[in-house]
Amino acid sequence: MCGFAGCVSKKGINREKFEKMVDIIEHRGPDDRGTYYDAEVALGHRRLAIIDLSEDGHQPFFYRQDYVVVFNGEIYNYLELRQSLIKKGFEFQTQTDTEVLAAAYVCWGQKCVHHFNGMWSFLIYDKRKNIIFGSRDRFGVKPFYYTHQEGMFLAASEIKQFFEMIGRQPVVNKEALLQYLIRGNLDYSQDTLFADVYELLGGYNIIIDIATSKHRLVKYYDLVDIKETDEDYVSACRSFRQRFAESVKLRLRADVPLGYSLSGGLDSSAIVCMADKIIKSSGSQTEQHTISSCFEDKRYDEREYIDEVIKQTNVTVHKIFPQETDLFTDLDRLIWCLDAPAPSASSFAAWNVYRAARDNGLTVLINGQGADEQLAGYTHFYMAKFSELLVKGKFRTFAREWKIYKEKRAVTEKHISMSEIFKSSFVSMFIPDRKRYLIKAVYCLTGKSKLPFARRDILKALKKEPVYPMRDTRGFLTAYIKNELRMQLHEEDRESMAFSVEARIPFLDYRLVECIYAMPFDYKLRNGVTKAVLRDSLKGILPDKVRTRYSKLGFATPGDQWINNNYEKYRDELYSAAMELSDLVDVDRVMKWFESQKGQIKRGDNTAWRIICAGRWKKVFNVSLE
Repeated sequence: MCGFAGCVSKKGINREKFEKMVDIIEHRGPDDRGTYYDAEVALGHRRLAIIDLSEDGHQPFFYRQDYVVVFNGEIYNYLELRQSLIKKGFEFQTQTDTEVLAAAYVCWGQKCVHHFNGMWSFLIYDKRKNIIFGSRDRFGVKPFYYTHQEGMFLAASEIKQFFEMIGRQPVVNKEALLQYLIRGNLDYSQDTLFADVYELLGGYNIIIDIATSKHRLVKYYDLVDIKETDEDYVSACRSFRQRFAESVKLRLRADVPLGYSLSGGLDSSAIVCMADKIIKSSGSQTEQHTISSCFEDKRYDEREYIDEVIKQTNVTVHKIFPQETDLFTDLDRLIWCLDAPAPSASSFAAWNVYRAARDNGLTVLINGQGADEQLAGYTHFYMAKFSELLVKGKFRTFAREWKIYKEKRAVTEKHISMSEIFKSSFVSMFIPDRKRYLIKAVYCLTGKSKLPFARRDILKALKKEPVYPMRDTRGFLTAYIKNELRMQLHEEDRESMAFSVEARIPFLDYRLVECIYAMPFDYKLRNGVTKAVLRDSLKGILPDKVRTRYSKLGFATPGDQWINNNYEKYRDELYSAAMELSDLVDVDRVMKWFESQKGQIKRGDNTAWRIICAGRWKKVFNVSLE
């Protein structure tokens, strides 16, 4: 796990600036650094040593005489690929996955990415073809940004690196900032919050022509190519269990201490329990550690479920208690690491988890990200299913599913109005692709604005947002995976790397993702129960108290209570931020709204939080809003 930098410039490379572009992400790679220059190309790297801790892992990595590689990520199946390449006549000088990546490129060319099981962003300078070949993993776990400014093509792991090379003040992408302020979405397209800075999307390659500095994008992977299976439910459970076990086992490969992020929810608990089973069955005495975010407020605390996992596995648990008093002390650093405002106060919980991992000597932390999006873990999936049943005229089934939802799930989601869910589901019967941000359907389908004090002239210019087809559960699931998961991965990468910790995500092993995606929607949301195939396939592995729980918190943070209990502090923060954003928001209306909500901010309402963070983001990066 590392960070990289790349520059192509016909006018030559400013080495002093490029060295700064590499070193500003020291947090991503404190173990080693390196740079490579020729007349028109520069490559840089910061290394966090995970596999083969020797100097053989130094980057830029030189393969034969014609290839220079900078690589961020892990190719988990590198041992298997290595053996395949040896059979083809390749010889290896190191034990690194970087050398395997380079050899795979020489063997298969740009199609090498189809052979990889892992997470990656990399650049390969191919001197023979006079190109730079870049790629990002299928789902975009590892970051890759690029820009073409001041006669230079630049690529990097984090956006802040570009500002070391570019002379002008960063300029906002108003569209992107408004999408964040209104809907809380940071990553909804290839655009970023900064004008002229773009994200290489997951499943894409990029080829830069050295002679012209021009680039082209090539899509090499799309989940929608996977067709729905007719496999029966019992067989699907067996398939899930096998793929899940294989994924977890691969992600246990490391030459450094490794642990788990344990929230007490289904996903992280499943990983810890499966990993424990694998390690014990291998006869290994590997010491296992978990990090858990806890709160004294029972509404946000999951220790009763965390403790069930601990009792079953005997892993060493580290429980942390994030404090509101530390929030504003850390907030600017969090925003700087994200290159963006934080989506919600829950970001602060994850931030503290990764700090605790580093404090306890863990270099790798495995977590349950990505399962909710695939396995219909959120309330919005109920709404999609309700809508589909209504439009198909299956009113008896709808009545039954509605009853089960109220009994099993609604009691734990009191911050969500049942009437709003029902109304939103019913409205979608008549509007198949509502041009609203349906992921926030509880609020938006009923016409409620999430930012009523945005300047109206600005709102009129706002482009249409992604469409989530509520009447088509498979289409809704596809849109959710493609759009919502990206923001979660953005946070995961930056918050972990801020503390030089590698985050691994078993639920995004592409074989497991394809296995789940091919299943009918009813295997995921079945008889009113979310993640049904996971629950049923892991019977005997997950503690029953966790396996049969229907409440959902995740790494929740009592952000609403922090605001309600510290009104004066947050009012001052909000006013300062609104003034910073006065070109986009009506300051007076912002403050009147906040006064009207005094002591009554509801869980899930991140409006004030987003304005505060956006204002701080503008100051941290000295962004021009013009």
